[in-house]
Amino acid sequence: MTLALLLLLAAAGPKFEATDARDKKPSGVTIEAGAPDENGWMDLKITGKPKTQPVLVWPYDGKAKLPDGPGGITTIVIERGDLKALTNPRVVAALLAAELLGKPVDAGLHVSSAPLQKADDYFAKGVGLLYDKKVAEAAEPLSRALRERERLLTRIPSDIYPTAVLAGRALLGAARYNEAAVAFLKALNHRPDDPDATSGRAEALILAGKAEAAKQLLEKP
Repeated sequence: MTLALLLLLAAAGPKFEATDARDKKPSGVTIEAGAPDENGWMDLKITGKPKTQPVLVWPYDGKAKLPDGPGGITTIVIERGDLKALTNPRVVAALLAAELLGKPVDAGLHVSSAPLQKADDYFAKGVGLLYDKKVAEAAEPLSRALRERERLLTRIPSDIYPTAVLAGRALLGAARYNEAAVAFLKALNHRPDDPDATSGRAEALILAGKAEAAKQLLEKP
């Protein structure tokens, strides 16, 4: 997809599927996307006339890319300091994932992994385990979460990319190096210049006995 086409599609306006701490559509909130960069990623911002202080907690870094399919981009917007968010596994997983990925979201809340300990959702479960430093145990649920996101009719890059990075980290911790390298490659497919995915894949390749492939990756212009 060329940059010109991306600009045209972004100008038409991507669709968003927004929910709040109660899994309902947030009142008075509109999400707008800026112009895409060379890889198609757009900065998101909250507009409209919300009555409170809305915080975008997903995508974790406020960036999204046009999805591969007819659906909208998954977003979560909560009110700053809304304690109800602490009982919603989807919101808690989003906030903890942001911390794990080095982009913590200031939602005015003290978040723990407790609501994720019995989560049915693979992503939420895996994030909770990874946050609790149970890295090897997080490998399977995060790998499943990644497969789920890749099999959807509408594949959403802002859901797939972070899941791939977290799955890669967990798979490394489980000594599943070839699988980790593949997970990081899936992240790089969406963000080719991402340093976390690059270094993660290089480490996985080295540990898998593929030092030459790691060297080529790190020397890539």
